[in-house]
Amino acid sequence: MNLKRTYTLLTAALLLLVLAGCSSGNAEPVTMEPDTFSKQDMAIYKAVNSKERVSYGMSRKDAEKVLGTGNNGIPNSYTYDPGVSVIYRDDKVVSIALWKESQGVYRTARGAEAGMSHAGIKKLYGEKYAIENAENYMDYYYDTETRQLVKSSEKELNSLSGEALRGIHMVSTVYDEEGKATIIILMDRQAATTMK
Repeated sequence: MNLKRTYTLLTAALLLLVLAGCSSGNAEPVTMEPDTFSKQDMAIYKAVNSKERVSYGMSRKDAEKVLGTGNNGIPNSYTYDPGVSVIYRDDKVVSIALWKESQGVYRTARGAEAGMSHAGIKKLYGEKYAIENAENYMDYYYDTETRQLVKSSEKELNSLSGEALRGIHMVSTVYDEEGKATIIILMDRQAATTMK
């Protein structure tokens, strides 16, 4: 009888530990391989709770459940404390920018954050498809139709219009003189070219 009671208590304790682990709000984001991309990449999360995410295509109402109330800037663009900017199209997220002030508070789905080194971001996103047109800029382009990262030129991208622009997702980064990211932007090409 004593052995049966001990077994029951151990089983119950183990079950509680498993359930506690599954419901943890501090779960780390999914590890993503460099030189790959998916729609999961088009999101940011709170550093202290990766379940609090803002993703491309999310409604403004749901985004503001995570970000709080924003201040309106240019049409359809809002800034949130600390250091997050979002552009909405038809009340859906189409651009998310992490500024310096967001460091330590928000990260991309891969774990990149403002203040991270150029080499650190390249390690997360990969080298093969990195587009570095200038010393302080680095971009990655993802074609949602082919589901492939592409190394496209500005000329090719500028020939696109409408839905085709929306089908190109980007990670765009800007660096200071020390090679630290001052801004990381996740957006579609339409938002990049028209700000809407």
